[in-house]
Amino acid sequence: MTRAALALALAGSLAAGAAAAPAPKRKDPFDAEARSWAAKGYVLKDRVETRAGGSPAAVAVYASEKGAGDRLEAYVVVDGKTYIAYLHPAEAERLELDVTPAGRGFLDLLGDGSRVVAYHATVPALNATTLYVLRYRRPRFTLAGRFPEGRFVQIGRRVIVQSRDLPLGRFLTVGCAGFGTISQTAFRTRLYAPVDGRFVEVTRAYPKFFAAEILRKEAALARLRPDLQKNAGEYLGLALSVYYDYAAVGRAREGWEKQKEFFSLPPGAPRRVEACFAAMRRDLKERLRVPAR
Repeated sequence: MTRAALALALAGSLAAGAAAAPAPKRKDPFDAEARSWAAKGYVLKDRVETRAGGSPAAVAVYASEKGAGDRLEAYVVVDGKTYIAYLHPAEAERLELDVTPAGRGFLDLLGDGSRVVAYHATVPALNATTLYVLRYRRPRFTLAGRFPEGRFVQIGRRVIVQSRDLPLGRFLTVGCAGFGTISQTAFRTRLYAPVDGRFVEVTRAYPKFFAAEILRKEAALARLRPDLQKNAGEYLGLALSVYYDYAAVGRAREGWEKQKEFFSLPPGAPRRVEACFAAMRRDLKERLRVPAR
């Protein structure tokens, strides 16, 4: 082999070896934060990232190895340096990034060029969850919405936040002499949609949604009714949720009249029981602030 041929063969071999060599791994700008929390007894639970705006940003959730509450932090990178732009420290909450298609990752949900990230904060002792929606427009994270028992739902072509609160309290107690029950499920549902870069209540714009909810809950009430002694609290909560569904679309009086059907007594019920139920209805009507018409 001539010297020229040998040189060409050697050059080709070196070029092939260079092509086969793995590309150098790009430095992760958020690893230092994860290592810092690992030293404090927290493990990285989940993280989502984006380069919207031209530089990296991320939201990370850390779980305590000692059983304390989780911690969420949002980061932005400016001029090569990582900053904490938002945090949610939790003493007893469990934090989870939203995993539904409408909420996972950095999404263009508001339609204004920003991105949103959603996460849930749960208080296990109360079995209560809140949906938080963060808005990111480089270099800032801001809270775009906070929704009790919130979740994303698809209605037609729109992504809507469905939220449920408890206007009568988390532990609603009703009763009279000889009877009483506690309900934790008297939920009122509200709907919110992204409009002009923010979330706006659009509850009354979706009567078909609430009509379907009423049918679903009435079917559940029918299943619970045969054993009211066992299911009294759940039954009460569902019945009042039906009232709120009617009220949501401007039919509160109709929803209140429905309560007579749900709490009707069998023929021949003792007078003291009739008096008890009548007293409970008066109490509930006052608490619900049922409109005159």
